[in-house]
Amino acid sequence: MRRVAEAVQELHAQDWIHADIKPDNVLVDWESDSEGNKTVTNVALGDFDIACKLKEGETRLTPHAVGNAMWRSPEAQTGISTRASDVYSLGLVYIYTLGAGELLVLRNYQDLVKAGITPEQEIITKHFCYFGPVPESLYQQIRDENWRTALRSASEMAEAEVKERPILRFRLWGQELGDSAMELLSGMTNLDPKARLTMDQVLALEYWRELNP
Repeated sequence: MRRVAEAVQELHAQDWIHADIKPDNVLVDWESDSEGNKTVTNVALGDFDIACKLKEGETRLTPHAVGNAMWRSPEAQTGISTRASDVYSLGLVYIYTLGAGELLVLRNYQDLVKAGITPEQEIITKHFCYFGPVPESLYQQIRDENWRTALRSASEMAEAEVKERPILRFRLWGQELGDSAMELLSGMTNLDPKARLTMDQVLALEYWRELNP
């Protein structure tokens, strides 16, 4: 986990963003012993096809979202890419790595299509359930009025779901990961891009010292 974080930190230090961080783009080497137990020997971040040069504070705005829908930040779903978007995506990958993949991965694409729901709508609503409530500051950073309306609608649906099932909030179901992991992941998945942790801040957290004392 730390090696991938360091790779993203280095990218950002060189004024690049990856824009497609997801589990499939984390490359892992391992060795197996005689009993089949695997030990990871090396980890690297791959697939820089849509990476772009982007200085600190700059935003890339595209007509369509880039990267994989399941691992995009809310703002990236609208076509906005920043360093903070990379941080959010990496936070999702960490949650997946720590065992909560079933909460993030969509497996019912066909059912959604039949119901007239796009995967993006479902994903945004899920993320708002987990990491909400949605701050007003997120909407203020979305330039497209149609997208602002769509995000507000998703937020309303998410809040209705959470009212019935409070356990959907990450701050509840994530507690079993421990306080330092909660601090890390909550900071990386903050729905306000401007309030999200930077990669320098991510790597300075207590979590890494507890992981490798």
